[in-house]
Amino acid sequence: MTISVFSVIMSIACSSVILLAASFLVAHAKRVRWGLLLMIFILGFVRLAIPFEFRKAKEVFVWKFFPTLQTFAHRELFLKITVAGMLGIIWLTGFLILLAIFFEKIYSLRQSIQRSVPFEEVDFLQEIYEEAVRGLDYHGNVRIAVTGDSSVPVSVGFFHPIVLIPKEVLAYPEIEIYGIIRHELTHFLRGDVGKKRALDVLQCVFWWNPIVYYLKRSVIEMLEMECDDRTCQGMSEDEKLIYFEAIQRVLTAKPNKKILDLGMSFTSNHTGKFLRRRYLEVLQPIPKQSKVLTGLLAVISIVIFCLSYSYVLQPAGFPNVAETSNGHMTLNADENEEIFEFLLKSPDDTYYYIFDMKNKGKLTEQEIQEPPFNGLPIYDYIP
Repeated sequence: MTISVFSVIMSIACSSVILLAASFLVAHAKRVRWGLLLMIFILGFVRLAIPFEFRKAKEVFVWKFFPTLQTFAHRELFLKITVAGMLGIIWLTGFLILLAIFFEKIYSLRQSIQRSVPFEEVDFLQEIYEEAVRGLDYHGNVRIAVTGDSSVPVSVGFFHPIVLIPKEVLAYPEIEIYGIIRHELTHFLRGDVGKKRALDVLQCVFWWNPIVYYLKRSVIEMLEMECDDRTCQGMSEDEKLIYFEAIQRVLTAKPNKKILDLGMSFTSNHTGKFLRRRYLEVLQPIPKQSKVLTGLLAVISIVIFCLSYSYVLQPAGFPNVAETSNGHMTLNADENEEIFEFLLKSPDDTYYYIFDMKNKGKLTEQEIQEPPFNGLPIYDYIP
């Protein structure tokens, strides 16, 4: 089991495909089971975190793209810094900038929490909170506080969870405030705040990959819909309508303040199409995906994951020599003369018969000692 720059490229490509498939299911499939999505996400992250090449995997030589990429990556720009090195510097710079922004948001969030007013100082809010926790049968340590720093309700914190309610919400009807608080408490019951924070960290590391942004948006929307479903359990039709009216009221209010986006915010960054979908599924919940289809998708996901390790893309091209000749071939790398045939030795001590720059098959040590392969020049494959 080895690791190389090409196994890392393979890992990034395969994990991106897996995560893209999961994001597509979230965005377009009807009520995919969370267990299936969690499994697919785990497979994608495992494929990303374990970018190894297994010796028993079938090597597939790429004769144009990878060699061109390899040559481009090793091209020096200035001060002996290669293209690959410059890309590494750009990634590190972007990562550090986003990480600094992430910690600045944490600091700003703590400042907002310190300036917030505990709900105990608002009599009617305490009564609504107690009614909400009774309805959810919740016995945790979530606190409620009123803030003037955020334009939408937001759930934040791990060890000391807190729901920040904008002071403008206090003017809403009590039954709408009840729906808002119940929604935010449900986020804590489901552990959504931790999931959102993990997506924030993932975005910092893979800021250059557009699939990560699509993944984050899709997962957050799924978490909101799952939260709606659990929040509305046991509600009548009229109560569900009032609940969604609270969402619309927060959305249509003109935001004149920032949104504390480190937590699960109530309606921030959602399109009108998604809000309509939330509305329809609150009133007419869509049944969960069937267990048969879920099982089939799970099997397909595992097979694709295993196949991604069964094949290894490797660069191929001219042997890494300056000049050599015999009766079968003549090569001068500088003049780029034609190669006719040779043997390419791979790291697992097997050989590839190359004719006219095409891989004609894998050979063993014994086979290369026999005609017509004996006497062919042998070159070590150098990634």
